[in-house]
Amino acid sequence: MRVLTATLTTLMCSLSACHDGDAGTSEPDVSAVTHSSEDVPKVQALLPRGEYRLAGADGADVNLPHAITVTVSEDTIALASQCVTPRWTYRHEEGLLVTQSIPDPVCERGRYPAEDAAIAVLDSPETILRTPENGWFLAGSGHAITLFSQ
Repeated sequence: MRVLTATLTTLMCSLSACHDGDAGTSEPDVSAVTHSSEDVPKVQALLPRGEYRLAGADGADVNLPHAITVTVSEDTIALASQCVTPRWTYRHEEGLLVTQSIPDPVCERGRYPAEDAAIAVLDSPETILRTPENGWFLAGSGHAITLFSQ
């Protein structure tokens, strides 16, 4: 995964339907997003149900000896990374994703930075955008993650 960089101005233009002649897409150009959620406007697309692989966290590739997955079901979001298995219920209020953590047993090994970033984002998602690579960019709580379908 390449680090997503550029200016907030470009992102705002793409979100307001600015495009070059034949662009013909209503999806925002996420290649213009920086990896820090503090610079990203609070805009949300609906994250579809399904199984996802955590490919990036805070602008870096996730390269662990195991996969980190995120499953979105009808009313639950679940992260799985060995014994780190937080879950959230979710609902949409006024077009925004609202999550509520479900108490889970504590994993004794501590967490990898990618797990911390994913948990922070899913605790308080502010931005959810479709990427040009057909993935999902999520940001919140000062962190950002990228998910791809499995």
